[in-house]
Amino acid sequence: MSEFNKVLSDERNSAVQDGNLLSFFSEVSREDKRFIKNSMRWAEHNADLRFNRKLESASWFEFYSGHLWSLGWGLEHEPVILSDKRFSGDVVEIWASSLSKLLSREKVRAMKATFQLLEFDPAAIDVFTSSTRRFGDFRFSPAQYNRYTELEIVISNVRLLSSEWASTYLFWNLQHNGSQLDIQSRRFVIKRAQIEKSRERLNTAVAELRVREIELAG
Repeated sequence: MSEFNKVLSDERNSAVQDGNLLSFFSEVSREDKRFIKNSMRWAEHNADLRFNRKLESASWFEFYSGHLWSLGWGLEHEPVILSDKRFSGDVVEIWASSLSKLLSREKVRAMKATFQLLEFDPAAIDVFTSSTRRFGDFRFSPAQYNRYTELEIVISNVRLLSSEWASTYLFWNLQHNGSQLDIQSRRFVIKRAQIEKSRERLNTAVAELRVREIELAG
């Protein structure tokens, strides 16, 4: 089995939810995948009510993080922040390098494989790019259970200002060196007891929130 297929052997191991690209390691249960998606959906909605993503990206992500905390997600360490006002190159490679202390090589491979799946799914690309062009940002996140059986996710909020957006289909690989790239990443961890305590409340909170979601088949 190739490395690509080995990482994503579960055909429902990845998903696009509006401007969020998620990569789940195979042991994460369907119920906990839904809990992660709902957590991000609810935090995003509330952050949008308070801040303009395009103009106040750092404040938006801090408020977003606070709403995850209110659900029981622990905020592990300070955010890892990368900012480059004259960026060109591969966004995913820069992201992986910036998070070398937070992510294992296995997680990085899984995230790269998820981007490959996205590239070959026209419907998912449409959902993802429609959201990112509207708000000027996107998020990508690998998730797994850690050695303490807690649910863990590293969320990277990417803000990209580039003239290539209007013409580039897969805009995470940029040739124009006048692009501005800002990445804020943070690890979130939640214990099983807190998941069960918050699950139903969260389901109710997001019930009326509209979202476009596509699971990616490996």
